[in-house]
Amino acid sequence: MLKPGFIDLSHHNTIPESLAPAKQSGIQGVIHKATEGSSYVDDKLDNRYYLARDAGMLWGVYHFARPGDMKQQVDHFLRTTAEYVDENSLYALDWEDAGVLLDEVVEFMERLERVVETSPVLYSGHVVKEALGGEGDPRLSKYRLWVCQYANAPVLPPGWSKYWGWQYTDQGSCPGINAPVDLNAFDGSIEQLASTWSGREIEPAPIPPNTPLTVTILVPPGVQVTVINQRS
Repeated sequence: MLKPGFIDLSHHNTIPESLAPAKQSGIQGVIHKATEGSSYVDDKLDNRYYLARDAGMLWGVYHFARPGDMKQQVDHFLRTTAEYVDENSLYALDWEDAGVLLDEVVEFMERLERVVETSPVLYSGHVVKEALGGEGDPRLSKYRLWVCQYANAPVLPPGWSKYWGWQYTDQGSCPGINAPVDLNAFDGSIEQLASTWSGREIEPAPIPPNTPLTVTILVPPGVQVTVINQRS
C-alpha cells in the first residue's frame, strides 16, 4: 500500500471550490507549478496558494525547465514565487525537456539552493536516466528525487538508493479536484513528510577529507600575507 503523499497541480487542473476535501482524504501537501522557462507564469498559482493555506496543507512550488539561460530561469522563478513562499515551503525543479542538459540542471539546482538556503527537490523520469547514461552524478544525487514512473514500483536512476516522492499516475482521482490528477507517494510517514518538507533540515554534503581549499586574497602592493591552514 502506498504511503501518505501529496499532489502536484498546474493551470490544467480544475478545483471547483476547495482543497479541504483533498486534505480530509489524506493528501498532505500541494506542489504547484509557478513558472516555465524565462517568462511564463502559471496564472493559477495565486489562487491555489490561498486554497492550500486555507486547507492547512503543506505548500511547494516548481519550475518547468526549458533550454536557455539557467540564471534567468532561477531569477524568474524566485521573483514570481516571492510572495507565495516562506521558510516552510518546498522548491522543486521539473526536468522533462530532454533539451535541457545535465550540467544546466546542476547549475539551476545549485544556484537555487544558494539563494533560498534550502535543499530543492528534483522531479524527473526517463529524462534524468537518459542524461546520466547509466552512471550516477553526485552533483545531482545529493538532492531529493521526485521520480516520475507509472509502474507497480519505480526503477530509480543511478545515484539514488531511494526516492523522496514517486509520481505513480497522472490519471488519479482526488476529492475536490476534477480528474485526472497526478498522485504522488512519499517514502515515509506523515510526520516525516511534514518535518522534512521544506528541505531546510537537510545538511549540505560534507567536504571530503584532504580536499584542497582555494582562497583568493587581494592585497595592496608591498603587503605580505601569511596563511596557516589548520584544517584537518
